[in-house]
Amino acid sequence: MIDSLQETFGFVTELQKECLSFISPSKAGYHVWSPPCTPTCPNINNCPYDLILSFKIEKNNFLVALPKKRSKNLKITPASIIKFLQIVLETSFASEQKTNNISLLEQTLQFLAKQSNIEFYLFNNKGQIILSQNSSFVQLSPSDIWEKLGDANDSEGFIKTQWGNFYYHLFVKNDKPIGLIIWKIKSFQKNVNFCPSSKDYSFAIIGKNYHFTEIKKLIRQIAATEHTILLQGESGTGKELFARYIHHLSPRKDDPFIAINCAAIPENLLESELFGYEDGSFTGARRGGKPGKFELANGGTIFLDEIGDMPLPLQAKLLRVLEDRQVERIGATISRPVDIRVIAATNKNLKELIDAKLFREDLFFRLSVFPVYIPALRERRDDILLLLDFYLKNICLEQDKPFKIFSPETIEILQNYSWPGNIRELKNVVTYAVSLCKDDIITPQYLPKYLQNGVSFNKYQFTNVKSEHSFIEDEQLKNQLEILLAKYGKSTQSKKLIAQELGISLATLYRWLKKYRIR
Repeated sequence: MIDSLQETFGFVTELQKECLSFISPSKAGYHVWSPPCTPTCPNINNCPYDLILSFKIEKNNFLVALPKKRSKNLKITPASIIKFLQIVLETSFASEQKTNNISLLEQTLQFLAKQSNIEFYLFNNKGQIILSQNSSFVQLSPSDIWEKLGDANDSEGFIKTQWGNFYYHLFVKNDKPIGLIIWKIKSFQKNVNFCPSSKDYSFAIIGKNYHFTEIKKLIRQIAATEHTILLQGESGTGKELFARYIHHLSPRKDDPFIAINCAAIPENLLESELFGYEDGSFTGARRGGKPGKFELANGGTIFLDEIGDMPLPLQAKLLRVLEDRQVERIGATISRPVDIRVIAATNKNLKELIDAKLFREDLFFRLSVFPVYIPALRERRDDILLLLDFYLKNICLEQDKPFKIFSPETIEILQNYSWPGNIRELKNVVTYAVSLCKDDIITPQYLPKYLQNGVSFNKYQFTNVKSEHSFIEDEQLKNQLEILLAKYGKSTQSKKLIAQELGISLATLYRWLKKYRIR
């Protein structure tokens, strides 16, 4: 019956024939509180739902219901509305021929808008407004919207119009746009549950570069499998973001995603973090024991970042987990079964580590069923402007500042720079500039000094930020540290965040700060 429906994204979406038989799915139906969908409904006097929407498209029956008693994480958000509309648009629910369904859709969205306090507008694939909550807004030309969006790869982002600043989500099917929803930024900023379609991690994985788009296509194909994936690429290229994106696209998306940085945890603690321990297994062990990351990820995905830094003894234990799907806690006499998908990442050349006897060859082959190389930013220069624009708008919003633009001179500097720190460094530079610039136009004077001086890293092979013997010159590293301190602050907690972003220990960060006399 209706009580057994599954809650997803704030809605009840699972098809139930028993319930559909009561609400006449052969034609569109709409119910808010009262009257009930049909007099024959057994819950006529005690309906547990605020809204029940049923409709039939071709041969398929659909049901969407909104329970009155919703848990805190199931409130109506832009994410839940987007999920609902994706189903609707993909089934041509909003086509011009479905006049009854359009009316029904409009009623539903009006209800959702009222309940969620989100002001949004829905367009079809011709740029025509299907739903508008502001009569003056309908004067917006379709070309004003579609020309601002760029290509369909950028499924989400920000646009600035004479009516204000808006956030958009572009619905795509078979690489073609099928609809668009936008809502005012001031509305979703107040909504603590807002997460950009999210977590739809395609939101931040943007790029038009041919090789990069081919990688995204490959990711979408392999995400549905259960095989291990090895992400390779320089520091700052977004390997963890890709890992989360893969998890989001996989059948495990509603289960845990557990990430652990194998280089950031001391060797003597890494084993207990990964595998857990039993009560009394060592001095200081928590009473009752503790599950490790593998157990916590059961049913979902575990992301092993910096896998090249994992000690050899733990590599052997990891290999057993991959082969047997069994985890043995420290101090345990039995193994525990785990159902996990493993994604690993590294910025090191694992084949060189194998030759140096620092990485197991059998583990390498177990991990690299699907090897994916994520290109450095200097290998996709045609994406630099796109990324600069993306982060500039996002950071202006984060800092509650008016939108800014880069001057032509600034753009030239940023385009010619080789970005050894990749997207992470680019984001830090934009954050630095937005934080200091009080004007509408960001000129070169607001860039970090090493960029103003035209410093280039082209002659360096930037492969590993965390190494104290990196090829980065002292002055350049000092400038990078100053940028991060300006971004995060100088408290102990801030320094922990900086160390985590750089992939180094807190002790190493303090040594660097002391070495460069940064206070």
